[in-house]
Amino acid sequence: MNIGAQLYTVREFLKTPEGIGETFLKIRAIGYRHVHCSGMGPIEPKRLHDLLEDNELTCVVTHMSPDRLLESTDAFIEDHRVIGCDSIGMSMMPERYRGSLEGLRQLIIDYRPIIRKIIDAGMTFHYHNHDLEFTRDGKRTYLDILLEEWPEANLLMCPFWVQVGGCDPIELIKRYGRRITHVHVKDMAFGGGSVGQGRIFTPVLEGNMNYKGIVDACRASKSVENLLVEQDDCYGADPFACLKVSYDNLMSLEP
Repeated sequence: MNIGAQLYTVREFLKTPEGIGETFLKIRAIGYRHVHCSGMGPIEPKRLHDLLEDNELTCVVTHMSPDRLLESTDAFIEDHRVIGCDSIGMSMMPERYRGSLEGLRQLIIDYRPIIRKIIDAGMTFHYHNHDLEFTRDGKRTYLDILLEEWPEANLLMCPFWVQVGGCDPIELIKRYGRRITHVHVKDMAFGGGSVGQGRIFTPVLEGNMNYKGIVDACRASKSVENLLVEQDDCYGADPFACLKVSYDNLMSLEP
């Protein structure tokens, strides 16, 4: 498996093409060779492709606007051809669909033809979970319903949010492993405060989650290709330093 960087971690440095180029140089210096493009300011696809190539980086998946994906699917697909990435990710369920089974059903209806078009273009679609997909409808979660109704969709899994949602990341990998190619990896610890309010993000293997077991399950799945390090909040620490800690810790788990 590859160890990559989810660029949302360093989003404050990605506001301009020049900033993106400087960030790629730092990411490559840490040791990463694969990235998940996310949180970027405006940049032409050809320039993004060239900056990736100049820094010997490969974009393995993207997160871009779900609304643009819905409204400009053909252009979205063409942009990915130019970038050189065939995995298209939905970053988050748009707010208008959240909070009810009816909203979930509408999401399924609206994006089903989009997923079909992506597949027909020779690419893959990856839905990224947070915790809200673990709302239950009887014995099934909303995520179960989504993956059942979108049989051609993959799951861009985040074990952190699976655990926040009350589920077991390792069990989920075992259940859906053949549909999981990319996995976000970020750790969780208790940072103080009142009951239920102290959850914080940490570099991988610096928190309390069972990441050795999670990585072993990813490896055993035979389908997971990329572990993509992400830390939503570094709490004032240098995000590049946080990415390096996670990279070094994950490298120590290599068999």
